[in-house]
Amino acid sequence: MWVWSLILLPCILLWPPDSGADGRLRLGVVSERPDRPSEALEQYGPLNAYLERRLGDAGVRVADLVVARDLAEMAQRIEAGEVDALIEGVIPTLKLERDTQRIRPSLLVWRKGQRQYHSLFFVRRDSPITGLQDLAGKTIAFESKRSTSAYFVPLFRLRDAGLEVVPAESEAPSPEALRYHFVGSELNQAYWVHDGRADAGAFNDGDWERTPAAIREELRVIARTPPLLRWLVSFSTDLAPEIEQAVSEVLLEMHLNPEGLATLAAAARIVKLEHLTDDDRANLAYWARVFEEFN
Repeated sequence: MWVWSLILLPCILLWPPDSGADGRLRLGVVSERPDRPSEALEQYGPLNAYLERRLGDAGVRVADLVVARDLAEMAQRIEAGEVDALIEGVIPTLKLERDTQRIRPSLLVWRKGQRQYHSLFFVRRDSPITGLQDLAGKTIAFESKRSTSAYFVPLFRLRDAGLEVVPAESEAPSPEALRYHFVGSELNQAYWVHDGRADAGAFNDGDWERTPAAIREELRVIARTPPLLRWLVSFSTDLAPEIEQAVSEVLLEMHLNPEGLATLAAAARIVKLEHLTDDDRANLAYWARVFEEFN
């Protein structure tokens, strides 16, 4: 009997003592519709259930999905130790990493067929606007406040170009200020510009290709941003390494089987996940510097 005790004891000691360390994983997401967090449950619930089935043999218990209404709430949940893994875009991830100091980007997520993308600025084909400087005193349509490619990144690029960018409802903007509207979707952005309701729009090159040809033919690209990684999976710095490894292995292999591929597609049209390369980390470092400069 004492022989078995000596054999089992190292296994018990190797299992970490705390959060995530009790063999539990809590996946966190930010709702794309703050007024309808239930949509995030429908979207990512199958992914959470898939992880639960696949990680059981590794002794990892997958808890209920953690859905935050916005980044501020997600930051609170992370700081409270209630989130072990997070799926988000680059800029929101960098903000949460800076604000909490408790998450670490670890995996790259292909989404909507893209590994990385550029944000494009576009205007009507017959517009006299030829560059970003010409947008002074004009209006631009963004998607939503939580969008990386259709708000955060274009906003940084515009500020870098020296433009004052303010909400359209600002009481007394400067005559030279570029005023922005949130219009809810990339397609709406294209329609707003096409119909003359905004002078310009900005979203990623994949959304440009997905814009109906009849609309796209009436638009013209005037500028683009440096490339940005599509999405990320980050892990809590408190998560036990063996749990992170087990979760990563499941995520990295999901696209190799029909059930996993369908589950990824249901979760924000994810295609597959990969390890971050050195070039990817350099890209993240670049955008981290940009983010700090304008925040």
